Amino acid sequence: MNITSLLQFESMKYSGAQTQAAAINQFVASALRVFIEDFYQSLAPAFIVILSCRRPSPLNFYRNIMQLLYESVDTMIIQLVHHNHNQSRQRIEGPRTHNLLLVDSLDALLDIEIHTYTAQSDASEYYFIFLQQRDALIPQDMLGVFEYCWRHQLINCNVMTQSSGGQVLLHTYFPYAPHRQCGDTMPTEFNRFAAGAWQHRDYFPAKLRDMQQCPLVVLARRVQPFFDVDGRQQLRGLEGRLLHELAKRMNFSIRFRGLQEQQESHTTWTEQQLLQQLMQDRIAHLAIGYVRKRIQYAANLTAVFPHYSNKLVSCLLLNSHNLTSLEIWFFPFQTIAWLFLLGSLLGFFGILLLVCWRVGDRVSLLLAVYGAALGVPVPPLEQASLQLLFGSWLCFTLIVRAMYSALLYLILRYHVHQALPRSLMELVERGYTAVMSRITLQDLRVVSSLQQFVSLRSVIVASELDDEILRQLDQCSEGALAGTHPHFFGLLAQDALLHLTQRSHKAGAYYIVPQYVLEQQLAIYLPKHSHLVVQFDHLVMSIRAVGLMHYWAGQLASEQYFRSTFLYREKSIRQPDLWGIYAIAAALYFCSLIVFFWELMSVRWRHTPS
Repeated sequence: MNITSLLQFESMKYSGAQTQAAAINQFVASALRVFIEDFYQSLAPAFIVILSCRRPSPLNFYRNIMQLLYESVDTMIIQLVHHNHNQSRQRIEGPRTHNLLLVDSLDALLDIEIHTYTAQSDASEYYFIFLQQRDALIPQDMLGVFEYCWRHQLINCNVMTQSSGGQVLLHTYFPYAPHRQCGDTMPTEFNRFAAGAWQHRDYFPAKLRDMQQCPLVVLARRVQPFFDVDGRQQLRGLEGRLLHELAKRMNFSIRFRGLQEQQESHTTWTEQQLLQQLMQDRIAHLAIGYVRKRIQYAANLTAVFPHYSNKLVSCLLLNSHNLTSLEIWFFPFQTIAWLFLLGSLLGFFGILLLVCWRVGDRVSLLLAVYGAALGVPVPPLEQASLQLLFGSWLCFTLIVRAMYSALLYLILRYHVHQALPRSLMELVERGYTAVMSRITLQDLRVVSSLQQFVSLRSVIVASELDDEILRQLDQCSEGALAGTHPHFFGLLAQDALLHLTQRSHKAGAYYIVPQYVLEQQLAIYLPKHSHLVVQFDHLVMSIRAVGLMHYWAGQLASEQYFRSTFLYREKSIRQPDLWGIYAIAAALYFCSLIVFFWELMSVRWRHTPS
């Protein structure tokens, strides 16, 4: 405490001041001391005392009370502020979390302007107000105090009074009390000091555990799978279930604002539009609907404890990375195996030509191969050579063909694709083009480690909805001819990708790069210094701690279904898909032409005179 200020306060003289009996002063000081020791001392090592009086008599009374408090409360740091309404107002900065206000009227309280010190705070403060007023004026002033507290979202606001008979009573207001209107500020007595102790040690009773079905105005936007409302006003989606759970635990009703306008105009608010609506004249209590916690909103809005960690991932359309028909035919064997097979084939035909050259009756090549089976006379030596050669080649080709057929079936069964990127750096090195929303691009620009993504070629989608990003990715990837492997990838929320894949029955249609891009925290936003923030924080942390959010997310979409490649193969056959068949057919026709021309040449040689 400032010693100079304390000495000046002690040396002040008051003309016409009157004091009460010492016993009453001691009784009142004991009530304050017990409260300070029971509550403030258990929460923090310091608190602030603000003195504001418009009459000299209560000021002298508070002076005596403070002297008694100095003697009893010597283990805490006390910041003393004396507000003189006759002097020009000077702001004294400092923490205003735990406050003891000594005033003699409603006007004296309004002179302090306590709400201006905490208007930009996200915490909930405690105000213990000692109102020393004439008995006849206490009810009116007390009602004005609670109206002021409720108007400025000061939910923890108590008023202690001392009657002319020496009774010390404690009042507060309950804005959500049963059998009263919502937002009621009628003073309610809930505690009193007697026999050296307060009747109840719950000095700031809970006021938001049961809101008696009072409505909260909610600004929302439909963003699946996070938030949606059906025709019967049933909440859907991950955050819809969260809001329903909060409403059930706190017993409040929901009144939506803005959803009808969005539905009629067939539009969806952007995140910025949603929060701008929340900042305008406190028209709503909260905003929800895939809102990410951002530092730029901290000055004007209060974010509840994040309820879900949303991963931003890169995804590719697998059909745009299918193997071409030629790649499928050649994929089962490595290059060295194909060279060995080609060498074996050429060697076989070479030996076969030499044997056939020596056949005495100039049989054709095909007759020579199947001579033994057809009964064509072939010299014994050549017949043995052909049988041995044909037998070994037949066994070899049967083994190779069985292996090739099995591997080819495996490729077609499991939809083997081209080598896919495994990291974000591979996407950059391969020159992929990103498909993302404008707000995602803004998020990437503020992360230094993701600057390479900003330099990528990008297709910016005007909408912030992930289904629009996925639709644009499909159009970009399938726009080019199959087999050219278009380099496009989409940036969107992983939960949205899983949900949209399951909703459109496209299991196995997309591939997620294992390295995720960014992790974003989803939160409910409240107006600045909202009275709901502490209760919402407590409930959201408890809901998240028991795993309800992950349980709900698992119900909305299944990662196992997403990776099931056997359920989806939506790809029409196009002309480039037939190149492999064309190549094989051309090779067979070429071989048949060689045989045909060989037979023609053999016929001419046979009729040529020797």
